[in-house]
Amino acid sequence: MRDYEEFEDHDAQDEYGPEYEQGYEDDYGSHYGRYEGTYAQDVAGYSDDVIDDAFDGDPDAYWNID
Repeated sequence: MRDYEEFEDHDAQDEYGPEYEQGYEDDYGSHYGRYEGTYAQDVAGYSDDVIDDAFDGDPDAYWNID
């Protein structure tokens, strides 16, 4: 059987970036302003985080959802 004691623990932030920091999920969806003036944000109410994830950062892609 392999001895895993030689392997060091890694920090998720180091490997995956700041989105894996503790508290990120609590903060998700609370950022507004980057897409201010677009239909997706001003009328539909989508946050910057949702526009970045669901529409690949293109708020004009909102028209294509069903």
